[in-house]
Amino acid sequence: MSFQKVADEQLYVSQPPPWQFGNEGNDTKETWTCSNWLKSRFHFAFAEYRSFRNRRFGCLRVMNDDLVQPDRGFATHGHAETEICTYVVQGALTHEDSLGTKQTLGRGSVQYMTAGTGVRHSEHNRDTEKPARFIQMWIVPSG
Repeated sequence: MSFQKVADEQLYVSQPPPWQFGNEGNDTKETWTCSNWLKSRFHFAFAEYRSFRNRRFGCLRVMNDDLVQPDRGFATHGHAETEICTYVVQGALTHEDSLGTKQTLGRGSVQYMTAGTGVRHSEHNRDTEKPARFIQMWIVPSG
């Protein structure tokens, strides 16, 4: 395997509608840094981005750079057979899961979650004024 630098403008940008992840409509607050609740840059094919050539890098299935606007987030959803690592670049991200874990991760924090046979969780930017930015990686364990 070899590494290849991918310029920011070459990454796929996803901006899904707010309702798709349990959010109210987009806001027009001056504190929002873009017009959609989420701006996600995908390094590999994921969700609506389809690319046979760019599906994963070894066991690394997802590497997303997510910018979540104030008071928005991902409603409860499930994962299985995946290891998820989140690094908070800016702001804070609140995580709650079906195992009873609830924590708010600040800038520079790293969270590692093993989904095992299944876990449900949510992630939100609870700050009402500032966006949150985080890098999330999904690792598929070897069978």
